[in-house]
Amino acid sequence: MIATSQDIFWITISACVGLFTIFFCWGIFYIVQIIRRSSNMIKGIEEIIKNINETIKATKEKIEHSAAYLSVFAEGAKKVMELVKEHSGNEKKKKK
Repeated sequence: MIATSQDIFWITISACVGLFTIFFCWGIFYIVQIIRRSSNMIKGIEEIIKNINETIKATKEKIEHSAAYLSVFAEGAKKVMELVKEHSGNEKKKKK
């Protein structure tokens, strides 16, 4: 068993190495967990940015299509106004 002070020294050293190993493994576990959570958080942020980007693209396309239709409607309204002016001009001539 324990015969000399050197035996106590080696038992103490082995206990310290064992405790150091346990705390080292525990620290590595927590570091891995932190990295894992960070990775999941980054993936979530990437998805949010992707969704925002898709929404912006869809909105941009709708605005571009609306602008194209707006010019067509403006031309149509212009033609209608011209026809109304011509028609009202003809009615004034008929009344005189």
